[in-house]
Amino acid sequence: MKRPPASGGLAGALPPPPWLWLAMASYVQDAPAAFVWWRAQLLDVWTAGEYGAATVSTSGFAALRVMLVSQLAPLLFLAAGVATVLLPHVRGRYTEWRYHLGPVRVDLRDGAAYGPSPAVRSVQRLLDEHAPGTVLTLSTRARGPSIRVYARGWRGRRVAVSLGFLALWESDQDRARALLLHEAGHLVNGEHLITGLGSPFTRLIGAWPVLFLVCAVAPLVWLTVTHAPAAPLLVAQVLTVVVRLPQVLILPVIALWCAELAADRYAVANAGRRTVLEALDATRTSGLRQVIGKLYHPPSALRRWFIERSHRPVAPSLLLLAGPIALLLHAVVVTCAAIPGLILLGDAPGTAVASSLDLAHRDLLIRPRWAIVLAVVLLWPLLARPWLRLWGAPRIPHPVLHPAPYRLRTHLAAALLPALVLAVALLPRTGAAERDPVLRPGTATVEAE
Repeated sequence: MKRPPASGGLAGALPPPPWLWLAMASYVQDAPAAFVWWRAQLLDVWTAGEYGAATVSTSGFAALRVMLVSQLAPLLFLAAGVATVLLPHVRGRYTEWRYHLGPVRVDLRDGAAYGPSPAVRSVQRLLDEHAPGTVLTLSTRARGPSIRVYARGWRGRRVAVSLGFLALWESDQDRARALLLHEAGHLVNGEHLITGLGSPFTRLIGAWPVLFLVCAVAPLVWLTVTHAPAAPLLVAQVLTVVVRLPQVLILPVIALWCAELAADRYAVANAGRRTVLEALDATRTSGLRQVIGKLYHPPSALRRWFIERSHRPVAPSLLLLAGPIALLLHAVVVTCAAIPGLILLGDAPGTAVASSLDLAHRDLLIRPRWAIVLAVVLLWPLLARPWLRLWGAPRIPHPVLHPAPYRLRTHLAAALLPALVLAVALLPRTGAAERDPVLRPGTATVEAE
């Protein structure tokens, strides 16, 4: 099978930093503070606490307890991510049972292949070229996966294909090849341990909007319709629940989008832009699955825009900036959400804005993760090859895995954003949070998490 040439300037391209892995690390870092926060919340809502026995006994307070479930997302993401990474054998066995997956063995003797069909042998050869050691598994179920990666152990990599994919390989091999190369892009970056088929982390991201509607929106509607006496006392808590959704989803969603765009770029580098665009058009979904899928897959319009510009400097710059942009957006959302909360607690609008900005300066900008992000962006040209080798990148010459000298200008430009944030963090604080009557010591505090 003749291999098509790489696409233009992508021959010198490296994958982006492992933002998905760094997002998981940030959840682990925040776990102790999350456990402390949850302990305080549980004591408040399941005991009289600061609300008083009369308020706790009302029917409206039961709605607050249900809403509290929707704030579990960070801990749920952490638990799902840790289970995904630490228990890949369990996940692999469940995935193979769920989709009736079985290995397809290729027996090579004296240069000749025996057993599987020509399509299976071709798919396995391409896998051996781009992701050596990957095992091809086949689902005979009608609704099995078209083509997805998953983990079967820490070093066990699998690509699950359906009979429909094999039929596509025989009828339109270029389009099927582009889909396979996209999945190979996930494998060479180690993303199959976190995302892919059977991942509880990805599944939880997709199910989170439904959980939010059931545990946050529905109780709010119930409080409004029944005119519960405790409803006015819970306005601030309800607001906290509502604004919590974007705060929780920004980091993992951007990390997942970055992984998908990087896999698209890997496919473009080996199959060409037109073929990848055709494959993207052929795999579009509709209905609820399309809406939920956008949480862990970028919208089709964004993917097309990125694929068409994958040979330009904007593509690597966007992937390099994904981590800093995610952290900055998270800081902006948390800061903006804190302002109405402080106003509801008694602050004047001007005082609330000043205090929120001061809290962001203290808690969101000066955290070590900004220094880590800056170091990763600057050092990634040196770290990329060891990272790829860790996941079994092929040793044969390859346009993506053996790049030309990296463009230092792109990395210096991408490093400007985290460097600027760190510079702002080193400026003296205004002290507005300490002077705020709501946030002064001995009163309730609003933390920017």
